[in-house]
Formats: sequence, structure tokens, C-alpha cells
Amino acid sequence: MIERSLPDLFTHLPDDARIWIYAADRDLNELEENRVVEILQEFCASWESHGRPVASGAAMVESRFAVIAGHIPGEDISGCGIDASVHALDKAHAELGIEWLPSLLVHYRDTNQVIRSVSRAQFRAGAEAGEVHLETTVFDLEMQRLGDMRAGRFEQPAGATWHRRVFSLSCTI
Repeated sequence: MIERSLPDLFTHLPDDARIWIYAADRDLNELEENRVVEILQEFCASWESHGRPVASGAAMVESRFAVIAGHIPGEDISGCGIDASVHALDKAHAELGIEWLPSLLVHYRDTNQVIRSVSRAQFRAGAEAGEVHLETTVFDLEMQRLGDMRAGRFEQPAGATWHRRVFSLSCTI
């Protein structure tokens, strides 16, 4: 089993903090990663939802995934508050040329451990060809709670996720 938990991620936030995960179109270099985090942290420093401050944080994971976490005790973050976070990503796009990929793509590690982002049809074709299987590592960008990411559910073997059922994955031979 892959052990890639992120227990130290956003230690100032509770496990029930909401997270949003965005995939870049490519691995970012160190300067780009640092700048994305800086832009997102600038946003987080003044993030509000319906006039209430949002306890928040931002990080890059695996040089590919931007993670924004936010928490207001006893409340949800408003749609406008969420939209504001997307504008911060837009700033990173404008400044660095980073494309943020559509949420319906499947993100996984190929046999060379390179992170790939493909359509569901392409992932299915890979499954049918035996190129992806139960042991293929996939990333779950649909998770919504920080505690799930801390527990290692962000990166798991496909056989332990919804990918197994949806793509009829089998064991390697």
C-alpha cells in the first residue's frame, strides 16, 4: 500500500476544513511552485466569506497540484468565497502561463512514476490495454476534506478507489 499521507499539511486547520485541489498542466519548477504558493498565500491572508475571515492555507503537492484549504467554524464557505480563490489561480495563470486542467480528467502515475492527466476515455483505453490496473497510483482531486488528504487518500492504488469500479480495472499479470 502506498503511504503518502500529508499529516503536516495546514497544521493550523482542523480535519474538517474544506479543500480544493487544482491540477497544473505540467510539473512546475521550484520557482514556479514558490510563486504559485506566494500568490495563493497572499489571497489566503485576506480571504473572506460573507464578511467573515476564512482560516486558510495554500500549498503545492507533487509539483503539480495546488491545494487551497479553508475553514470557518460552524459555517460553509460561500460560492463567492470559492470563486475568489479561483481568481487567485487565474493570477498564477496570467503571470506564469500555468494552465489549470479541467476537473474531469484522471490523474495517475504511469509505470515510470510520471504524473499523467488524461480524459476518462483515455484512462479507460489504458485499462483495456492493460497499461493501467488495480495497482496504478491515482490522485483524487474530488476529495473535499483536509482530513482525507492528511490520511493519505489523495494518492492511492486505483484498486482502492472509485476507479476500480468505473473502469473495470484488473490485476497486473
